[in-house]
Amino acid sequence: MPAQELDAALLRNQLDAASQAGRIPLAAIRQLVTELAEEQQESWLLVRAFSHLDYTEAFLATTYLGNARTLRDAINLSKRYFPQNSDLASLILEQNAAQASIVVTPNPAANATEQQLLAALYAVMRTCQGLGLQQASAGIAGLSADALDAGRRWLRIPVVALPGTRRVELRFPALELARALTTRKPNIGRLARRERQLIRSSVHHCWSESVRLLLAALLPRGETRLSRCASLLAVAPRTLQRRLTAEQQPFSDLLADVRQQLCLEYLRSDHADDTLALLLGYRQTSQFYRQFRFWFGCSPSRLRARLTSKTTKTKGHPHALSRPASHPAATTGPSRQRR
Repeated sequence: MPAQELDAALLRNQLDAASQAGRIPLAAIRQLVTELAEEQQESWLLVRAFSHLDYTEAFLATTYLGNARTLRDAINLSKRYFPQNSDLASLILEQNAAQASIVVTPNPAANATEQQLLAALYAVMRTCQGLGLQQASAGIAGLSADALDAGRRWLRIPVVALPGTRRVELRFPALELARALTTRKPNIGRLARRERQLIRSSVHHCWSESVRLLLAALLPRGETRLSRCASLLAVAPRTLQRRLTAEQQPFSDLLADVRQQLCLEYLRSDHADDTLALLLGYRQTSQFYRQFRFWFGCSPSRLRARLTSKTTKTKGHPHALSRPASHPAATTGPSRQRR
């Protein structure tokens, strides 16, 4: 819309200075958007505004999403940090054998408008498409027929009316969750900054979750020390160690668990053994081999062949192989190999 009209509306609602000072109350934004939509005679002005944002993969890689390895990682990061951006709604990732859904569930206290919910769905869709999602449809529940028509017009993907409570959702094949993000530009600083914001905003912050996220980004760089995680989270190493102990999640256990999880992920990407060792933060390949046999009871080449065979047999069910059933995840113990 014309800049002069927008500036006048901001001034009229006393938001010209507030936008410079910090977070603007959701109620004030809702009032502004409603007023502008009426002036412009455009019921879905907010959706149109969202359509002008940058959803290219190159731009998304410069955000915290650049630390995601797969589409699942990107969705989980978005879900984790969504409350920092808006108290309008929450994101939920639902999945069955064949289909996954990102559900935008409105916060009852926020009293979100149909325009805001549709704009949120639009942003979720465009972000996923920017990360490579190719097949998608949408579902809308509890909104008006006008919102359903607008959804079909703006989303340009199949949109269906759903029964049940008020929500919007993006649906796609569950197989897409494993899609590798190939043009990542990891920036651990951005990820750590988001985690520090979570720490400041939450009285009961889960420190082990923060450490897991940081370790997944640090391991390919060969960084495996608690002190490095503590520095990124802006706390003393002893403080972080005390927090993890209180959660019954010692750092050594978190490190081993993240390594094991990433190992399976990297095996499916067909990395060579020496590359696997480096990606998991091992200085010597021999250390990696010893730990691998402790985890899975076989060599990397044998497990890689089994995973490839089972993936072929269960095509369309990509999450049937979370871990080899005959070798469950190792629990705590001194046998774990550390760097």
